[in-house]
Amino acid sequence: NEKEKNVNLFDSVTNIAEQFKRQGKTIEILIDGNFSLKLAPNAFRRTMTNLIENASRFADNIYVCVRKSSGGAEIFIDDDGPGIPVAERVKVFRPFYRIEQSRNPGTGGVGLGMAIARDFVQGHGGEIKILDSPRGGAQIKIVLPT
Repeated sequence: NEKEKNVNLFDSVTNIAEQFKRQGKTIEILIDGNFSLKLAPNAFRRTMTNLIENASRFADNIYVCVRKSSGGAEIFIDDDGPGIPVAERVKVFRPFYRIEQSRNPGTGGVGLGMAIARDFVQGHGGEIKILDSPRGGAQIKIVLPT
């Protein structure tokens, strides 16, 4: 198991977003303040990368917002894609589950990204939800305690 340490969310999320920008993705970041949480750094990076990668498969624009909350941090990943139907929102966290419309081999993925994200978030005592994004697509909301 990876050792937890203080992870600066501003630096970590900015670095991840820069990788996607270099691949030509349109990603906007809004980070409210410069703060750290005690997390497993590689697991956090993998989780954020998986979630942004999912959004980038189905949307043209991705928006990542990180803000400090009274109990830790809230992270929102919004996109302007087709969204995730309400009936699928619990199922997508199952390992190897893929939404029917994404079974096109061209979109890649084996259906583990959301399961990995859920395991990481819950392992840190947090919660992850899928909501409707004000941008039109899906919104992944993560709440991580300090």
